[in-house]
Amino acid sequence: MSWNAAMGALNAACLDGFGRQVTYRPAAGAPIVITAILETGVRLEENAPGTYALLFLRLADLPSPPERGDEVEIAGAAYKVFEVEADAGGGVKLALRIQ
Repeated sequence: MSWNAAMGALNAACLDGFGRQVTYRPAAGAPIVITAILETGVRLEENAPGTYALLFLRLADLPSPPERGDEVEIAGAAYKVFEVEADAGGGVKLALRIQ
């Protein structure tokens, strides 16, 4: 098994075990429900009252690559994507800011 395939399998296992349903709203296109892992309280923020969070998901679950300005709804809270970081196994980590 190649490194990228192993990373992809690990990503899928993590999402299966720890993922939750979130609504992803791309700037262009219809909203979709995907499985993702949310991690809150991961970055310090100088300006209050703000909240940063990280969201991990599979790039293949999105109809198009994520971009800054896309939105995510999680348990009734709306977040805006401000940073995107992909990994070799097809996963992507989105830095979010609560709106």
